[in-house]
Amino acid sequence: MKSATIHRVPCRVTHCVTANTVSCLVVFAFAEFFMGLDYSSAHAFDPNYDSSLDKSAIRFESEDRSVRIRSDFPGGRVSQCVQIGPSQFDLIIRPEHKPINDSAWYAFQVRATKPCDLSIRLCYEGGTHRYAPLVSRDGKKWYPGDRMVHSVHPLKKQVVMKIRADTKPLWVSARQLLTNQSVDQWIDEIAEHSYVSEDVIGYSVEDRPIRRLKIGASHSPATIFLMARQHPTEVSGMLGLMRFVEAVSADTPRASQFRELFTTVVIPTANPDGVARGHWRCNAAGVDLNRDWVHFTQPETRALKRELLSYRRAGPRSLYLFLDFHSTYEDVFYTAADVNEAFPPNFTSNWLNALDDRFAWYDVNLDMDHNSNRTTSKAWVRQTLNVAAVTYEFGDATKPRDIATLASGGADEMMRLLSKRRMTHLQEQQLVNTHD
Repeated sequence: MKSATIHRVPCRVTHCVTANTVSCLVVFAFAEFFMGLDYSSAHAFDPNYDSSLDKSAIRFESEDRSVRIRSDFPGGRVSQCVQIGPSQFDLIIRPEHKPINDSAWYAFQVRATKPCDLSIRLCYEGGTHRYAPLVSRDGKKWYPGDRMVHSVHPLKKQVVMKIRADTKPLWVSARQLLTNQSVDQWIDEIAEHSYVSEDVIGYSVEDRPIRRLKIGASHSPATIFLMARQHPTEVSGMLGLMRFVEAVSADTPRASQFRELFTTVVIPTANPDGVARGHWRCNAAGVDLNRDWVHFTQPETRALKRELLSYRRAGPRSLYLFLDFHSTYEDVFYTAADVNEAFPPNFTSNWLNALDDRFAWYDVNLDMDHNSNRTTSKAWVRQTLNVAAVTYEFGDATKPRDIATLASGGADEMMRLLSKRRMTHLQEQQLVNTHD
């Protein structure tokens, strides 16, 4: 296992303008008729999404009405579009708040009345080009779009893409779109198991539900807590959480035993507003939720705090593990320097060593004392609840199949180790009760 210090590099798309702004507005009025599109269906998968309130949502048509570019869908992001030639367009990508971590998110759809070649330049404000494009024809299946990238500015402030457009919509996005609706569908599928329940722990700034899964067969007070998507763009972290949870809820001997001993609480999407709006990092109020774990100014972090403090009220040895799934430039585990002193003692080092042994092809990258003085979830949980707290980061470009292998294997090793700990604790408690 190697130890390293990882530094995030600070890095989206919103509103379109042509040389003739008035004619552009007129074009918008005729857009639905001209393209023959049903815009109501575009938002059906997120009823709380209102593009009229979204500064990153655009509908744009070229001056000759032959090309349409839009980002008025959940997760879409283009701040402004400028037509600079018959087939050349600049897409301005701005963050929801400045300064901001460099996680520049973009997602748009392009369509033309007939096949044509377009030059689309992404122009970043407040960030740089971090994510290689993915493309999709249906918004569900995604493929690498690296070949579309024609040139990248030396400072990564601009990227030119050569796109072949036709009458079928083409989605172009920084990462695959994991919308609130798609995650809700996944939650509902997991909740079909008899030993899984789902409910809501609170609501976001824009009144979206913060959903919770509880996985367990015995109502055990011993709990592990998993969460993801404090930062909307961190899709690989979300995929990691999904595969991890699927392993815990699977019909296997290991998982069945674990569910008898533990209750697993899962908050899949901590920042549903940011996901819907295509935000780089913040919630609808422009606050980075993972910097709000001392003052708790936001409804999302207050709901998470209430949930976590409820386990302390359940008594000692109730919360065994806190995992917060994220994404960064490479796979890494962030912990506090004294994480092995937290309950259960030495679990984190034993778990990561087990992963190191299990995956000979994989470097388990550990960065201890990461952001220990900042107001992050990991730091607050470690300091307040004295429990093993880990930020589980997957790399931006880590392949989905590798994420699945690593996350499911990580869950298996976690279940193996914690099941042993829990049985030991139960035996110790039984001895105490016998002597009493």
